[in-house]
Amino acid sequence: MTSIPKKEIKKKITIKQKFTISELAGSFGDWGTLIPFVIGYISIVGLNPAGIFICLGLTNIILGIRFNLPLPVQPQKTIGTVALSQNWNQSLVISTGFGTGVIWFLLGISKKLNKIIDKVPIILVRGIQLGLGLILGWEALTLMYDNVILALISLSIIIGLLKYEKIPSSILLVFLGIAIMIFTGELNLDNLSFQLPQISIYVPNLIDLLYGMLFAGIGQLILTLTNVMIATIILARDLFPDRARKLDANTLSFNMGYINLLSPFIGGIPLCHGSGGLAAQYAFGARTGGSMIMEGLIEIVLGVFFSNLLLNIFTAFPISIFGAMLLYTAFLLAKVSFKEFKMKEFILIVIPTALLSFFINLPIGFGIGLLIYIILKVINRRRNEKTTLN
Repeated sequence: MTSIPKKEIKKKITIKQKFTISELAGSFGDWGTLIPFVIGYISIVGLNPAGIFICLGLTNIILGIRFNLPLPVQPQKTIGTVALSQNWNQSLVISTGFGTGVIWFLLGISKKLNKIIDKVPIILVRGIQLGLGLILGWEALTLMYDNVILALISLSIIIGLLKYEKIPSSILLVFLGIAIMIFTGELNLDNLSFQLPQISIYVPNLIDLLYGMLFAGIGQLILTLTNVMIATIILARDLFPDRARKLDANTLSFNMGYINLLSPFIGGIPLCHGSGGLAAQYAFGARTGGSMIMEGLIEIVLGVFFSNLLLNIFTAFPISIFGAMLLYTAFLLAKVSFKEFKMKEFILIVIPTALLSFFINLPIGFGIGLLIYIILKVINRRRNEKTTLN
């Protein structure tokens, strides 16, 4: 694992480079944020594991081929948090996901989002990135608290292997978790068998769609605008300044649109892009779309052949290990916010934006941060005008 590069040299990426042990390691990087939501959707909402993983797999493969970047999809966190905390039923979840798909698809084909995003000051994005790092970091600590000793061991493995790129810590941690499950009897290898899934067909319900959009969907749209349309694009261009040029808000909006228009019909969860998923896969070695293709293949195999065992496997997997992975991801994401700004700007804009995002929510943090930015800009302009007159 290496630090975020200052510059990327343009060169052709071969098939061999796409499918390396490092890319495979990176493919597990975003599971720290993915799996807790998946567990909740399976155990609390009652969605079919097969539908969830097949949709995830197909989406990751398609996007990995299309963009050749580690740009994984993640659960829509606002919808997921509300759905799991309020014990939503299956119809509410898939209908709300479908509702967000309609909106993002229409915005994507309208080609209007780029003009909006281009006017957003990058310094505000840095505040959002720091806020996301704090949010993910707190979530990571919560997961790590489940087994502090195992979490510290996992974190030590991650830190200890930072200088050894050919020894992927994420794969070692996944194997560690499986070994613990086998040792404790939580996972019985004798019961592992190939089973074709029983795919459930869902149809979005208009009443559930309106209810879900009112109580979670609208908040999700605002969160997605900041975390995806701004933070993800900026982070992708930071990490891959040459290959991420074709990535823009209209493209990401269109992606999220068709994903959420199609996946709900077979029980796929509401999905979106996110800077956290990108940072996570990069942190653990992903540099190309090969990581997403491999992740997608793993998810499809799990969904097609092991759907009846997924609930037991992921419920039993030590979440403190995922917490350690998520904490390192949070650090990498927050680290980006310290780039290329003066201390005054950082203190007056980045820190308030980040803290408000952490303690309240991302849209509030972004809104207040934007207000501070405008006020400072007006003050500086008037000061310059006075200086010119004098």
